[in-house]
Amino acid sequence: LRLVMPPALSTFLAVHILVLLTLIFTPGMLHAVACGLITGYVLYDECHYWLHHGTTKNERLTYLKSYHLRHHYKDYKSGFGITSDFWDNIFGTNFSDPEY
Repeated sequence: LRLVMPPALSTFLAVHILVLLTLIFTPGMLHAVACGLITGYVLYDECHYWLHHGTTKNERLTYLKSYHLRHHYKDYKSGFGITSDFWDNIFGTNFSDPEY
C-alpha cells in the first residue's frame, strides 16, 4: 500500500545499515558505499513512483509500467522487477501465464 518508504522508517533503517557498514568498510570506502546505496535507493523509489503515476508514449516504458502494475494488481507473488524482467527470469519469479 505504499509508493515510497516513509521518512521515519527510512531513517531508522539507514542508521542501522550505516552502523553495519562501518564494521565492514574502511572510512574512505564507507562513504562511497553509503552514497551509492542512498543514490540507488532514491532512484529505485523515483522509478517505482513513476510507474504508478507517470505517463509515456514510449513502448518499452509502457511495457515496464504494465508489467509492474500486473505485479501489484493481478499476481503479487511474481514480477518483482520494476526496471526490467531480467531478475524475474533468473529467479523464476516471472509470470506463469504471459499476457504480453
